[in-house]
Amino acid sequence: MHNLRREIGQLTGDGYATGGLLICVLLLLLALTAPLLAPFTPENTSGPVLAPPNPPHWLGTNALGQDVLSQLLFGLRTSLLVGLSTGLASTLLGLLLGSLAGYYPGWPGIIIMRLVDVFMTIPRLPLIILLAVFLRPRLVNVILVLIFLTWPDITRTVRSCVLSLRQREYIKFAALSGAGFPYILRRHLLAELLPLLIAKTVNTASYAIAAEAGLSFLGLGDPSHKSLGVIIRSALDYPGILWTPAWQWWFLPAALLVSLAVLGFTLTGYALERRFSPQRE
Repeated sequence: MHNLRREIGQLTGDGYATGGLLICVLLLLLALTAPLLAPFTPENTSGPVLAPPNPPHWLGTNALGQDVLSQLLFGLRTSLLVGLSTGLASTLLGLLLGSLAGYYPGWPGIIIMRLVDVFMTIPRLPLIILLAVFLRPRLVNVILVLIFLTWPDITRTVRSCVLSLRQREYIKFAALSGAGFPYILRRHLLAELLPLLIAKTVNTASYAIAAEAGLSFLGLGDPSHKSLGVIIRSALDYPGILWTPAWQWWFLPAALLVSLAVLGFTLTGYALERRFSPQRE
């Protein structure tokens, strides 16, 4: 059984993990403390239009006179909410279906894996755009679309692990003693799979942050929730933004924050998955 605390502690010597974790922790702290750090309410007009960075508007204002720094802090909250919600929900769904497919490799497993194969063959980006077009532009719908398309890979990985774990003596003994699948999953399989599930959650969150920014950039996000993607889209919608100095404080910081968030979660997920991948067993 994995000693999760010991395994995570050993990651501190990994440059990828250390750098990624520092970025993730910093961004999470900024998002959590956004109401305290934001100098203004992001939706309110608080200064002149397209004012350059100067106190009290440390990153200037946008075309509506709204404080850009305040919008970035709250936009970061929304983007991280989408990423982490998608990562957690997809991992839980992948855990349930993958465990079922691995523990019952007969018809239940065959049906689940054929469904996974179908989803894996569908081009992800066109399907995301298609679903986002037909659903209402709400944040919850964006999250559901991303969950819908990210669970198959997690399911396949979990199944391969459970196929191996179910052959272990203590799990065979538990089954012979009358323990059902929910008990074995909760008491035995989950403990073995937890490190890998954490890695999958982080990797999926990275993808979801980038995907949400892309959907918002295409105008398919939720305009009522200021995410980093929505900020980028609103900046580029301003006529001639790239021919004025305003892009430096309106468009560029949001684009850099998206890149930084994706980089942080990707580095962390890469380090975790490299350490806890089934190939290590």
